[in-house]
Amino acid sequence: MIRPLLLLVLWVGALCGPALVAAGRPTDYFVAPAPAGDDAHDGSAAAPFATFERARQAVRETLAGGRAPADIVVTFQPGIYELAAPVRFDAADSGRGGHVVTYRAAPDARVILSGGRRVTSWRRVDAATYAAEVGHDADFRQLWIGERRAIRARHPNVGETFTLTTEKAADGFDVPRANFGGAELRPDEVEMSVLIAWMHKRLRISRVTGDGDTVRAVINPLEWDAVTRQPQGDRRYEHRAYWLENAAAFLDAPGEFFLDRPTGTLRYRPRDGENLATAVVIRPVLENLIVLAGTPAAPVHHLRFEGFTFAHTGWTRPSVAGFVDVQANSLVPAQPGQADDPQYRHNQRKDRIPAAFQAHTADHVVLRRNRFLHLGGTGVMFTGGGDDNAIEENAFVDLAAGGIEIGEDAARPNTPRLFPRRNRVANNFLAHLGQDYFGSVAILGYYTDALEIAHNETVGLPYTAISVGWGWGQPPAPPDARANRITHNRVQNFMRRLDDGGGIYTTDRQPGSEIAFNVIAGMVTPDPGTKAGGALYPDQFTSGFHIHDNVVTDASRWLYIWNPNIRGNRVTANYADTSALRNDGTDNQVEPAVLLRAGAWPAEANTIAAAAGLEPRAAGVRETALSADDVFVDPTSVDFRGLRGHWSPMAASGGAVRLVANDVDAIGQWLPVIPRSGRYEVAVWREPGDPAARYVLQSQNGRTEVPVAAAGERGWTSLGQTTWAAGLSGEVSVTRADKTAAPLPASPLRFRPLNPR
Repeated sequence: MIRPLLLLVLWVGALCGPALVAAGRPTDYFVAPAPAGDDAHDGSAAAPFATFERARQAVRETLAGGRAPADIVVTFQPGIYELAAPVRFDAADSGRGGHVVTYRAAPDARVILSGGRRVTSWRRVDAATYAAEVGHDADFRQLWIGERRAIRARHPNVGETFTLTTEKAADGFDVPRANFGGAELRPDEVEMSVLIAWMHKRLRISRVTGDGDTVRAVINPLEWDAVTRQPQGDRRYEHRAYWLENAAAFLDAPGEFFLDRPTGTLRYRPRDGENLATAVVIRPVLENLIVLAGTPAAPVHHLRFEGFTFAHTGWTRPSVAGFVDVQANSLVPAQPGQADDPQYRHNQRKDRIPAAFQAHTADHVVLRRNRFLHLGGTGVMFTGGGDDNAIEENAFVDLAAGGIEIGEDAARPNTPRLFPRRNRVANNFLAHLGQDYFGSVAILGYYTDALEIAHNETVGLPYTAISVGWGWGQPPAPPDARANRITHNRVQNFMRRLDDGGGIYTTDRQPGSEIAFNVIAGMVTPDPGTKAGGALYPDQFTSGFHIHDNVVTDASRWLYIWNPNIRGNRVTANYADTSALRNDGTDNQVEPAVLLRAGAWPAEANTIAAAAGLEPRAAGVRETALSADDVFVDPTSVDFRGLRGHWSPMAASGGAVRLVANDVDAIGQWLPVIPRSGRYEVAVWREPGDPAARYVLQSQNGRTEVPVAAAGERGWTSLGQTTWAAGLSGEVSVTRADKTAAPLPASPLRFRPLNPR
């Protein structure tokens, strides 16, 4: 017989807050920032927890007690959650009996999981520089002022580089003494950042030797061993571009910062309009925010993460061990002697750039409607296998490294469990990745089985957009690498910093795989005459692909098959605005692309273009703004290109770098990535003496032509008010107003929101 008091308890529990199970424990939990949240609370809607970690513990206790007969949902209220440490999950945190544990932001709530800390108490050092104390234990390589990434102090400034005029010496590089700009070189602090075809090295300089105009930059022995003895695809350094980074003397341009680690003092030179008394300045502290630590015997499984903003991670390994990449941020290990492993290519387990969301051996995990913004590493990474996971409708913007990585470099795995299978990456928006590590790839699959990459959009990338496969035939890909599908993606404005890559890139044997219905536009390499790479790039030993019904525009080559070992692929029914290709493979069926002519595309090509990219239900993924801050588009960024003429750096007042063209028919083009749909006032920075120019804005309002008179004063000149959709939805271009005028400059643009919310 049920007693009346028990009936009353159950009735009250049904009416109030979370559902109750037999032992009176909730199956729904709630979290809110302090003071509303408190980890001493019970996690109900009326008394929420304060931290993610406490919510995870409560879920674990419920699961351990067998008191979860249905799904468990943890709902986070709006706010910024500064994580003290990464939130770590293992198999005991997984859903049970086919049920799912969901961690989610409340509907329409902005929930930020931050790995950073705010920098305050700024003091003025001189007319251009401010300083703040961050502590002797602080170490970071990124800094954000509001929504804008600062620049680690470098020489020469952004937009300019030096060139190595000789090959490697015995222990470093011979360079002009003047290139150090009088900097004090403390051992292993200044870095040489070198661009080599598809790679981007960061090498610490241990010391400088020599008394003449040419000196030896002696590279730290750890990096020198990696460069000269460890696996590398290209060891030629002569004629490569480089710059120097991380010295107090290099702090000479607006937007640059320098961290004096021995003293714990941070110095920053504000950009025009920045006020450090009111600005939110964030430095990163954590490398990861969420870690799923499964094992082959006990995977993490049946978890969902929805609606979060992952922000402000860092990664300091290059400061203590350098950065020597092989390809796509696969790194020569910091300790090669401890990385021997016959499962991996070269019998060596490579290092990787850690991710904000790091999953190892995890199944049935869903990431949906999250935003990964302002990160010092990778966005999402699944290693150690992982089956039936979904990464859908997320945004990745302003990342130091790549967006999404699936799998790893294990060609001879000890167990089939190491192979990721049936994973889906769909309807994600990825922009401005590889900010610090130019070899980054937006979506990367290593050895994978039935990986689906569909309806994603990528824009503003330094290197390749989508890459699937690994190994280059040495050793051959294992038979489980198969049935991968890359379809209905939209790739725009890529290959802006490195060469020898593509819009969609593959390597090695992948039978039953497909590349279809993609739109690839804007392959803009640093060297317009590059002889390597293409929009569609099946690299060495690629086989088993059907490449069909893709649309390619504005690329040096629509297809690049350069080696006889690329065999057994079918390339049919593609469309391109160029006939340029390379086809030196063996036993491939390659049909010429149908040539696209402006204003007269075939109906089939229009249909492909209309269906590529985010599906309508995911259009809101492009909305990524965290604030109503102004949006700036610098001419030295990947969002600017010279459509015509030769554009070269020109220093402006205050040390900022602009570009300038002397050609009478020069055309410059900005491709802004807008973080929030709405109406904006667009303005251009002008310096005294800038000639009259003609600007054209192509936005939601159509085409607007704006003549601008010669500049008499320094400052912002309005180009008018127009409406822009989030993402890459338009462009701005500049030409001369007078064919006999002075050199034509390209300066920063400012988009000021008129309807902030």
